[in-house]
Amino acid sequence: MSDYDDSTHAPCAPDGQQRLMPDERQENSVRPVRCVVFGANGFIGSALVRRLLGAGHSVLACDLAREFFSLEPHPQLDCVTLDFQDEVAVRAVLQTGDVVFHLVSTTKPASSSANMAFDVQSNVVSSIHMLQACMDAGVARVLFASSGGTVYGQPASLPIPETQAPEPIVSYGLTKLAIERYAALFERQSGLCTLSLRIGNPYGPRHYDQQQGVIPVFIRRVRSGKPIEIWGDGSVVRDYVYVDDVADAFLAGMHYRGGHRIFNIGSGQGHSLSEIVDRLGVLSGGAVSIDYRPARGFDIPAIVLDIARARAELGWIPKTAFEDGLRATWESLA
Repeated sequence: MSDYDDSTHAPCAPDGQQRLMPDERQENSVRPVRCVVFGANGFIGSALVRRLLGAGHSVLACDLAREFFSLEPHPQLDCVTLDFQDEVAVRAVLQTGDVVFHLVSTTKPASSSANMAFDVQSNVVSSIHMLQACMDAGVARVLFASSGGTVYGQPASLPIPETQAPEPIVSYGLTKLAIERYAALFERQSGLCTLSLRIGNPYGPRHYDQQQGVIPVFIRRVRSGKPIEIWGDGSVVRDYVYVDDVADAFLAGMHYRGGHRIFNIGSGQGHSLSEIVDRLGVLSGGAVSIDYRPARGFDIPAIVLDIARARAELGWIPKTAFEDGLRATWESLA
């Protein structure tokens, strides 16, 4: 069992200090929720913004980007360029938000341990400042994008339930876990409702980062005729979840009223690197060249998430089959 039992929280309902959610002000209210999304121009963030706007909510999209190329203009969308580490700027955009989505990370799993002090300062400390600002502004709830791939460390069994004790082996996972714990602490001390979604390996169209994400990196190399680089023998297994399904999980968490605060968000199935290569060979209609590299010490052999809690509590299930999602991603990068 985990050394942190997240089921001990009271049902998620703002007290008098927090701003009430629209559906709590008046039954059957149709007024949209006012959402603040940090990291809105990123891969998951842009998918989430599209889902929020499609559901009729208003969105204040915040990102370090000078141009929000991932987002299309919308009458209910406002974009603000800011640095998540700028406490004053973060406080300013939180004054009218009902719900806050924290999708910012300044580091990546593979490189986070190279400068752990920066990882902590830019992610953990900045998140604490944001949580304090949310509490002061009367925000109803905060939903945080944690990491199902790095928080747990070596799994005791597969699939991994939320109750497994987390033992991160890279700084990225440790900072994600620390932010989860600080979010829980703020809820206990102030009533600020917080949910942490431990996301598997997200993939899908519009993944513009050229260096991150196994599937888009592999696809780009295959399409350009370059060999795929694989660290190890290709047997590493991960839980790949389609980005629109991830966005739907965040929407489901907006109105959750139960007592849990941590949810695995994945497909509940594992796929190896070799399997992905084989499928890309079918999509490309030819053999895929592979450049095998020595295995890395931080690559855990297999991670598959148990998503039973999200299914039961949030009413969420991943809708996109891996074959369909992979094909959509392949076609989007043509």
